[in-house]
Amino acid sequence: MRPSILIPILLLGVACGQQPATHGPAQQTDTTPAVPQAPAAAATGNAPPAPGLIELHTLRGSNLRFDGVYGHAVGNIQYFMRFFGRGNVALIAGRQEPTDPVDLRGFLTQDARSGVNQVHNVPVTSRNDSLFFTTMALRGAITYAGVAMGDSVRFLKHSKITGRKEVITYRFQPY
Repeated sequence: MRPSILIPILLLGVACGQQPATHGPAQQTDTTPAVPQAPAAAATGNAPPAPGLIELHTLRGSNLRFDGVYGHAVGNIQYFMRFFGRGNVALIAGRQEPTDPVDLRGFLTQDARSGVNQVHNVPVTSRNDSLFFTTMALRGAITYAGVAMGDSVRFLKHSKITGRKEVITYRFQPY
């Protein structure tokens, strides 16, 4: 192909938002959204957080324990949540038999990515003696409103998907 014809074709491709084909293997990118963190200035209160960034507020002094998980079981389905002092909670639910080699609680890390291995990792709001957070599923949101009481937390769990509301107590398990 002559260079004088190639340049207008490339310019047309760029103008249409397409890039010319490249040779070699395609690079794979991770499309799982990361939990964005607020800049240090925003975290200290010196500047408002940028739009779309999550601002965490400490949970220290909230009567929560951070050295283990809170758990609840319904049959062989286990529900675990782990709170972190910086202001977030990681949650997971699934079948967990005593003989399973994989412990679901191991997925609950401070920086766990939501949407990976059925884990949710969301900010928690602490107001007076109450805790509030929301998890998102493909079909909608589930809100949690509750209180820490010694070695347990009790939440009103409201599924915006089904409309179902229930009060659930999660018991603390040292980890």
